[in-house]
Amino acid sequence: MSKTRQISITLPEDLIDTIRAAVERGEARSVSAYIASKLAPGVIMDALFTEWDAERGTPSAEVEKWAGQELDRAFAEQAAHNRGVA
Repeated sequence: MSKTRQISITLPEDLIDTIRAAVERGEARSVSAYIASKLAPGVIMDALFTEWDAERGTPSAEVEKWAGQELDRAFAEQAAHNRGVA
């Protein structure tokens, strides 16, 4: 088991309510466990991107712009699908 340390963070109330509801549904054993489980994939992705950049160089502004547009498009499609619009 990894070492843990207690910290204090401030979050919007609606987010806290969402997290607590997830814990009550049994999706995590605690608020801390829920937050850690959601942060871990992002930390891994950050490390992978850092490694990629170190090996291949950072993407050009043009590539970053394209990637941002593609992500925006994908998120919009997902949101439309979730609303039943797609």
